[in-house]
Amino acid sequence: MLAEERAADDANRVGLSIACCIHSLNGGGAERVMAGLASRLTERGHRVSLITFDDGRSDRHVIAPSVQRVPIALSADAKGLFAKFRQVRTRHRAIADAMERLRPDVVLSFCDRTNLDVLMATDPSGPPVVVCERSDPARQSLGPFWNAVRRHQYRQAATVVALTETSASYLRPFSRSVAVIPSAVDRPSVTSNREQACARKRIAGVGRLEPEKGFDRLLVAFAQATSDDPQWRLMIYGEGTQRDALLAQASSLGINDRFELPGWVRPLAEPLSQATLFCLPSRYEGFPSALLEAMSLGVPSLSVDCESGPRVIIDHDRDGWLVESSVEGLRGGIETLITDIRRREALGRAGMGIVDQFDWDTMVDRYERLLREVVREHAVPR
Repeated sequence: MLAEERAADDANRVGLSIACCIHSLNGGGAERVMAGLASRLTERGHRVSLITFDDGRSDRHVIAPSVQRVPIALSADAKGLFAKFRQVRTRHRAIADAMERLRPDVVLSFCDRTNLDVLMATDPSGPPVVVCERSDPARQSLGPFWNAVRRHQYRQAATVVALTETSASYLRPFSRSVAVIPSAVDRPSVTSNREQACARKRIAGVGRLEPEKGFDRLLVAFAQATSDDPQWRLMIYGEGTQRDALLAQASSLGINDRFELPGWVRPLAEPLSQATLFCLPSRYEGFPSALLEAMSLGVPSLSVDCESGPRVIIDHDRDGWLVESSVEGLRGGIETLITDIRRREALGRAGMGIVDQFDWDTMVDRYERLLREVVREHAVPR
């Protein structure tokens, strides 16, 4: 073996000190992936710290005991322009202080606003920063000011990670290095008992109860598609600001007795596996973990045709069903899959192959390789 090859091989065996950053572990797909990624990186011999902006008391995702948790407890929304400015300054000082204590080799940040806070708080001469967009940056507006900040600050990142090639294309004009790393899905411990699930006549949705998730559209589509069969029920697992609005909408549609909001449920696999059909009605997406999980369980899955995520995950009419992103599209898809049982169940069986297509080992391999590359590049004198 050449000396250069031996040196590279030795470097790849040395564990890195990695500081991971995310707003919280309080539900959501990005939080699930961060918790799983941080835990698996420690299993590979890396020293991993996880910085969150909250106090850590509302965690819904478990991390390995070997991950050092660093909650900075500065996530509450301030009121008023001056208070918001002061809060951002305080948060940046807290991030900088944490980095000074941890002295990582590399920083890995998840989610748009968190990415900006981390980039603004860290010294450009310090460890390289890898930031990850967990939604569709072309659709996920941060407002005029923060959108402009993102375009500027992302030039400072060692690499920006996108979930799909569509998102990467949007990011490349203002990012010096862009990588595409899709999310992963766990191999489920249970699978859907389809005889029982079909008998339940239950449609499930999962996600934050926020406008971008499109649950208001799902309620209308569900009411229309099941008007002739009131045995069908709709359950949406999640929490958010739209809870009261969705309950009021269900009442106005006359489906309040067939609609439930159980909140966040962890683990979700068991209740989700009981669904006859899973539906993702989002106005835009990144790489939806809920869709991956439903498919892995063998639950037939219907999604709006978001080019940034579901279109990459679902092979239409083979392992899932894609519809136009509208109430009409959702209604038509629901009508098709609640009446064509043979087609629906075939989609569910084929969908279980998603665990081989988007497995954890492959995702962690790609992140580990990327983090090592940016550390090596940062160590080379310029």
